[in-house]
Amino acid sequence: MVRVSGALLPGCVVSTVLFGYEIVLLIFSAVGAAIITELLCTRTWRTIRDGSAIVTGLLIALCLPPTCPVWIPVIASAIGIAIGKQLFGGLGKNVFNPAMLGYAIVLIAYPVQLTYFDVVSGATALEVVAHNGGVEILQERTSHTSLGTLGASKFEWLNGIYLLAGIYLIVVRIIHWIIPVAVLVGLGLAAAFGTLSDTTLLGKTILFHWFAGGTMLTAFFIATDPVTSPSIRWQQWIYGGLVGVTAFVIRTFSSWPDGFAFAILLGNIVVPLLDRK
Repeated sequence: MVRVSGALLPGCVVSTVLFGYEIVLLIFSAVGAAIITELLCTRTWRTIRDGSAIVTGLLIALCLPPTCPVWIPVIASAIGIAIGKQLFGGLGKNVFNPAMLGYAIVLIAYPVQLTYFDVVSGATALEVVAHNGGVEILQERTSHTSLGTLGASKFEWLNGIYLLAGIYLIVVRIIHWIIPVAVLVGLGLAAAFGTLSDTTLLGKTILFHWFAGGTMLTAFFIATDPVTSPSIRWQQWIYGGLVGVTAFVIRTFSSWPDGFAFAILLGNIVVPLLDRK
């Protein structure tokens, strides 16, 4: 957990540079609420020392848009720790990823407060895709200010940082490479099939989905949660691929710009079924 937290720090710094000091407030609010909720539920400092509450708070803060009120990460962290983790018996017994459970609930409860509108580029790239007819909009709006060189403006830098941090976690054997690769392959194949009508868009669309939203953060830091993901390799391929494909479907055909929170929770539901095989 210490190494995972450390690997998230570069992303925290880059987020602050790109989006402003509000990110720091969100981080302190989310992490503080996670620690306090953990203490209230367990009445001991011992569970704080494992670092899981800190990681949960960090992930929630990094998933939230920088413009959201500071009370939202507090609610999300409290729900994630109290309901997503402690209600099931604590660390190692939870069925759902606590960070994604807390994030998904506030996403449903407060959609207006969680809508991110960049003052420079306007709507984010994923919002342009989600509300303008799917990935085909990329062909029509290649000059849109929300698009970057590889993916979404600003978010492509974040995804690059999380990709490097994820590789570090693989090298030091904190996580295994299969789940992140499976998530990216699932998302990439879904994007490829989604644009078969125009082969000139395939490469750009795949890169766009890889470097937009929370793709790399999810693939390397969230989907790899050892408690809520499979431990057998062939199961990890199925789980990761399912998360990637589901995220693409939600991004493209629903009103939610980024569908990774719901994709992870759906994958968490499937894990017990895979473990029975």
